[in-house]
Amino acid sequence: MKTSLAEPSTLTAPPALHPDPAARPLGLVILGANFGAKIARQLAAAPGGVRVAGICDLDLAKARALGNELGVPTYGSLDELLADPGVEAIGVFTGPSGRGKLLERILAAGKHVMTTKPFELDPAEAERAFAAAARYGRVLHLNSPAPVPAADLARMRTWLTDYDLGQPVSLHARTWADYREKADGSWYDDPKRCPAGPLFRLGVYFLSDFAGLLGRPLEVQVQQTRVRTGRPTPDNAQMTITYENGALAAIFSSFCIGDGQAYRDELVIGCERGTIRRWMERAGGIEMDQDRAVVELQRPGHPIERLVTAPGDFAGWYGWKAFHAAVRGLPGSVPTNAEATIASVRLLAALGRAALSGQTTV
Repeated sequence: MKTSLAEPSTLTAPPALHPDPAARPLGLVILGANFGAKIARQLAAAPGGVRVAGICDLDLAKARALGNELGVPTYGSLDELLADPGVEAIGVFTGPSGRGKLLERILAAGKHVMTTKPFELDPAEAERAFAAAARYGRVLHLNSPAPVPAADLARMRTWLTDYDLGQPVSLHARTWADYREKADGSWYDDPKRCPAGPLFRLGVYFLSDFAGLLGRPLEVQVQQTRVRTGRPTPDNAQMTITYENGALAAIFSSFCIGDGQAYRDELVIGCERGTIRRWMERAGGIEMDQDRAVVELQRPGHPIERLVTAPGDFAGWYGWKAFHAAVRGLPGSVPTNAEATIASVRLLAALGRAALSGQTTV
């Protein structure tokens, strides 16, 4: 049941007029009031081209609580949400398992979509979702990999393509947090839906945004342990990737390190004639919209080059400006990022097979 949570006023102001229709703000209904609550609050706190237009969750009480907090309508079912002709775009923040079919249904209903990592577990389902976006002429974006590279990733790509660095030889990445979670029956507790937990939930950014910089992956191996958390899934994990060109990657992720440096996302790419480093400068807390990424290039005979991004302009963050531009059809906008996303889903699928089998996978 859709519920209006604010009493109508008898002195309602006329809607704002936009001489340029492309400048009209985009209303986004949040689907999923767990992780989606974080996104909704961030959008509400920093109004721009995209605004929160509603909350949808099967737990209607939870949806109403968040909708009441933000002063927006609520929906108790996807059917109700899709039937509303006033809904232009939906932010899908449910679990990744089966998300491809969910996205197909939303796109077929004529709604644009912003979603989150991990995009899907099944490459075939990911392909069908992007095919649906093309078929119905709708925008399908996600945060990692984003269709428009953020400032840190764009600079790294420039260094790798335009500078005489030679072949990338290695990638070493690590990230961690201090979690004290308990089993709750969610997909986080399922080793099939959340393989090698810390890699799938935190290290996924390295896989989606940076692993492709080294070339085409050939083999994946995974090591995982369970140190302390109350979930049945691992909380300490690392993986290695072997590339066709001989490059090697090692990615470590953990929920068991409490040093005050959570989500620092440190990364080093070693090339034949230079080294690229990237890390996060945290503003504190779990909200990351004020964080900055730092990237550095060091090569023989040259001073160190460094870029510090603007707050929120880093790989893994949500490109709301690009999403708004794509929906409004502004010049130069990018509707999807199918190729890079599907490649990242294939790598995630290999991670899952390796984590479950304990064997090297391809």
